[in-house]
Amino acid sequence: MKYDFDHVIDRKLGKCRKWDNKILKEKFGLNENAIPMDLADLDFECSPAIKKAMVDRAALGDYGYTYAYDEYYDALISWNKRRFHVDIKKEWIKLTFGTCGTLHYIVQCFCKPGDAVMINTPAYDPFAEAVEHGGCRLICNSLKLENMRYYLDFETMEKQMVEEKVKLFIFCSPQNPSGRVWTKEELHRLSELCIKHNVLLVCDEIHRDVIFDRASFTTLWNAHEEIADYSIMCVSPNKGFNLGGLKSSYIIIKNKEIRECFLAYLQKVYVTSPHVFAIPAIVAAYNKSEEWLDELTQYISENFEIVYEWFETHMPKAKVMKSDSSFLAWIDMRDVFENEEEITRFFTEANISMVIGSYFVADGENWVRLNIGTQKSILKEALSRIGEVYARWEKKER
Repeated sequence: MKYDFDHVIDRKLGKCRKWDNKILKEKFGLNENAIPMDLADLDFECSPAIKKAMVDRAALGDYGYTYAYDEYYDALISWNKRRFHVDIKKEWIKLTFGTCGTLHYIVQCFCKPGDAVMINTPAYDPFAEAVEHGGCRLICNSLKLENMRYYLDFETMEKQMVEEKVKLFIFCSPQNPSGRVWTKEELHRLSELCIKHNVLLVCDEIHRDVIFDRASFTTLWNAHEEIADYSIMCVSPNKGFNLGGLKSSYIIIKNKEIRECFLAYLQKVYVTSPHVFAIPAIVAAYNKSEEWLDELTQYISENFEIVYEWFETHMPKAKVMKSDSSFLAWIDMRDVFENEEEITRFFTEANISMVIGSYFVADGENWVRLNIGTQKSILKEALSRIGEVYARWEKKER
């Protein structure tokens, strides 16, 4: 590998929320030696190109208001064409600073209080928050779990769309927390249902940059020739390039009527000029960091293999779902622990933070999500701690 992903950086120095001692103590009851595996960002230094772009920009000493200039749009258009084989136009793009906030805006713009909004569960909790804070009804369509892999339940989905009069569908591709990459056929069938029942499909593709078999991934707009006119794409360099603190997410809307409606709403809530460092960071990520991303993806795929083998060998009752993407391990603990209170006590004793399954709205109870987007030395230390606590627990009453 050209890049050293084994190099450990001290993320506490930058007041990183994930590694902050105060937050780890208050939120999880952990001490200063804790290993955080909850928040979904990476522990690696950004690509050299991004780092240089930040240093060069900072050296100017001018941090006034900026705007999304041509280099930004050119980078986005080129990246989407090169990496995902989709043609987009400048006027379809809008920088929105964060996907979670954007979902709130979308729900409030296109739905009235009492309207039904669908999500698949288990789901990232801010999906549900966007629906509920918008005064809408949350419709959960449970993913089908078969042989430790999730599948879409199209029959129930269509029934719910009709009976609940679903107005909008927030869909995650690849899926969080499982890392499932949906097939082109699955996305086509989903698109057909949304078009048939006039459901606005909001597709969150923020985890699409880290795909272990890139040929397996189909961006939504390449799955159905008409769905671009019935959907909003939520995209972000934040996961793959670790730029979460720069609020550099964006949306792509082809349909002019939908786009103009949403842009008018954004004017009401005053979404204005971008973060002064976000634009150079995105340009450097998309134009000069592709090789870095490919090596990062390979490194994380190796981390998954370590996790699969470790649990099969040392904790076989826990089942790790095979992931197609991202850096989040989704682990079924139902045969290991009696309840989530016990799971929480276990990880607290191991001095590791994690995300408990019930956080994911529904259908995730007694599962655990662990962020393994870290150096192998840290990952192996975390697994060692889990093994030590598990050995103690197996020898005594819980």
